[in-house]
Amino acid sequence: MKEIELKGIKETVYYEKSTSGMPVYVWKNDKVKGVFSALCVNYGSIHQEFKLNGKNKYYQVPSGIAHFIEHLNFYEPDGTTATDFYAKYGSEVNAFTTFDYTCYHLYSTKEFKANLNHLLDFVLTPSFNKKMVNKEKNIIIEELLMDEDIPDTKLYFTHYADLFHKYKYKETITGKKEDVESTKIEDIELVYDTFYHPKNMFLIVTGNVNPYDVFKITEENLKKKKISPYKNPKVKKYREEASIVNSSNEIYGNVENPKVKISLKTSLSNFKNIDPVELRLITSLIVISNFGPTSDLKEYLMEKELMNYMSATRTFIEDYLVMTITLDTKYPKEVIKEVKEQLKKLEITEENLKRKVNASIATLVLKYDDIMSVNNTMQEEILTFGTIVENEKEHLENITLEQVNKVIKKIDTKNMAITILNSKKD
Repeated sequence: MKEIELKGIKETVYYEKSTSGMPVYVWKNDKVKGVFSALCVNYGSIHQEFKLNGKNKYYQVPSGIAHFIEHLNFYEPDGTTATDFYAKYGSEVNAFTTFDYTCYHLYSTKEFKANLNHLLDFVLTPSFNKKMVNKEKNIIIEELLMDEDIPDTKLYFTHYADLFHKYKYKETITGKKEDVESTKIEDIELVYDTFYHPKNMFLIVTGNVNPYDVFKITEENLKKKKISPYKNPKVKKYREEASIVNSSNEIYGNVENPKVKISLKTSLSNFKNIDPVELRLITSLIVISNFGPTSDLKEYLMEKELMNYMSATRTFIEDYLVMTITLDTKYPKEVIKEVKEQLKKLEITEENLKRKVNASIATLVLKYDDIMSVNNTMQEEILTFGTIVENEKEHLENITLEQVNKVIKKIDTKNMAITILNSKKD
């Protein structure tokens, strides 16, 4: 068993890989009562075309199939559901599907062995049939039709369609109605057999638990299963153009005030000589400093009563960095002008940098009071870097103003997309 020391914050993560190939990470916190377990599959909504075992043939499946399997997996062979099982223990089980992966997560306070065993069992023991697939189609279609009426969802995916030419991130995670209707059990079985394999999954357990118990339970459980040979899937990678699709777009929906998204799209090739971990930390600091809760711009817009809400994010989407400002305002024209000007003159002072770095370090340390937050962070790091980041505090402490300004100069401030969701016309 490997002990990974998280430098500077006096925490240790335990790591082992099962004989079947599943990586297992455990962080122990004996100050809490519960345990949060996440069993994750490296398969999400964007993975619609793939080839197997080094062959040239591409298989294509309907959009939304990752989410479809997430739904189906909760059904047990005896006609009950995984939710029914966990209700007996007072445990909470759920799942979610993202663009990049699917995660089944569980919170328990007692009978950890039974809880973890069943998490591995229901996720890795499919009981699909045509009747079940057809029944679930109606449930999923109802869900996606409700999502279509949510203004934030409409704005989000319209904006991504304005940003991306080929990337599947502009498609809803559930797929469209016609995608769900066209999904066959053969599609479900192909995806499940290909991607739901220990070598394409990872388990993270955080909380009051013995790491050796976790590894022992996992190993014994997986050894009892008949696991097929891994098919080594290779997901098709799309060449995305550096340009945006629409620089300006207006749509209409059920909103009281207009909602706006403004994004910069920058190729990661601009940052070739910058450490990937540091790039993520630096871009986060840039966004917070220029558009965060205490930024000069937000204070100015609030003081002038020009907006009701503003948030800012930076996201890494395959070969691109996307910085996005989201707004709720009665005065979109005026606010867009102010945000555009700030995006074109991104800056951070030495004093502000030190303050934001210290705040980030404090947040990093305090996060280890929350087993769910730690688990979520580890999921993101494993998906991004293939393992957890051991020295985030050191990276933060080593960030200089010179490095930050170097990154700012590389951000493509001309490659900007603006999407406005207006109130419906009478």
